[in-house]
Amino acid sequence: MGFFDKVKNKINNAVQQPQQPQQVYQSQEPADDTVDDDDGDEQVSSGAYDTAGFDWDNDEDSYFEAQIAIESEGMTLTSLTKDEAYARFGLRDHLHWQDVKAAVWHCLAQKYGSHEVVMQRQMNFQQGLMLRHQQQQVANMTKGGGFEPVEGITLEKWAAINAAIVSGASHEDLLKGNGISQARWDKARVEWEARMARDTTFAIATIYGQAFQAASTGKYSANVKEANAARAANRDMSMPPPITVRQYFDVLYEQSYAPEPVAALKGMGLTITDWVDLGTIMGYHIHRTWAHHIKQYQADMAAAEQQAKGRYPNAHGRDVDIQF
Repeated sequence: MGFFDKVKNKINNAVQQPQQPQQVYQSQEPADDTVDDDDGDEQVSSGAYDTAGFDWDNDEDSYFEAQIAIESEGMTLTSLTKDEAYARFGLRDHLHWQDVKAAVWHCLAQKYGSHEVVMQRQMNFQQGLMLRHQQQQVANMTKGGGFEPVEGITLEKWAAINAAIVSGASHEDLLKGNGISQARWDKARVEWEARMARDTTFAIATIYGQAFQAASTGKYSANVKEANAARAANRDMSMPPPITVRQYFDVLYEQSYAPEPVAALKGMGLTITDWVDLGTIMGYHIHRTWAHHIKQYQADMAAAEQQAKGRYPNAHGRDVDIQF
C-alpha cells in the first residue's frame, strides 16, 4: 500500500457511515378511502391504519429506532432490543410488525410527500446513531489513556504535520519549526500507527481524520471544515458542494483506473489533500441526498466508470472506497 492509499484509508476510516436502509414495505390502500395518495391536501387519519403504539406524527425517531432494533438481528447501535421494542409499542408478532411497518411508512410518506423523503430521514437518523456511538468510543479511548502524547507529540499535532507534508511542505522544516527531532518523530509515528492499527473502535482514526482536515490548506479547506461540522451535528451542509456529483465520480474513477493515480489527480488540477477533502465533502453530500437522487447517482457512477474504462482499456481499476 502506497502513501497515497495510506492517507486515504486513514481519513476513510474516520468517517463511519451507516448502512443503507432496508427496502420498505408499502401498505395497501385502505378500503374506506380515508386517505387519498393523490391529493396533497388530504390529512392522514390515525384510524385508517394499524400503527400500533407508534406516535409517527410527533415522534418518528422512536419508530426508526424500533425498526433498527427489530430488523438488525442483534447488530444494533440502539439501546433498544427487539423484545423491548415489541413490548413497548404493542407488537404481537412478526406478521403484526410487518403490517405496522407498512402502515407507518405509508403515513410518513404522505406527511412528507414521498417514500424517498422518509428513507432519507431514516438514513439521517441512523447517521445520528453512528455519531453518538463514535463519540462514546472517543470518550472511552480518552478515559483509557489512548490519546496520551508520544514523545510529547499529540495525535492532533501528528495529524497536522502529516497534513502539511501531504500538502507539499518540507518534512525537515516542519519538524525543526515544531522543535521535534527526527528520532522523536520516528518514535511517535511508529507508536501512533501501532495504536491506530490496534484500535478496532476507530476512535483514534476519527480524531486523526478530524485533525488532519482541520489543518487542511487545500482549495476545498472551507468546504471540508463545514462538512465535518455538519457531520458532527448530523445536519445538512450550509455550503453547496464545490463540484457536482457527476464531476466527483469522474475524478473518483479517473484516479482508480489511471496507472499513476497521483499524476492523474495532478492532471486534473488536484493535490492529494484536495482529493482527500473532496472525498469527505462529497461523500457526506451524497449520503445526505442519496434517497432523493439514487437513480441519478447510480447512473452517474456507471457512466463515469465506463468513461474511465474507455481511456484505460487495459486497466482493471483499484478499490474506489465509495463510502456513503
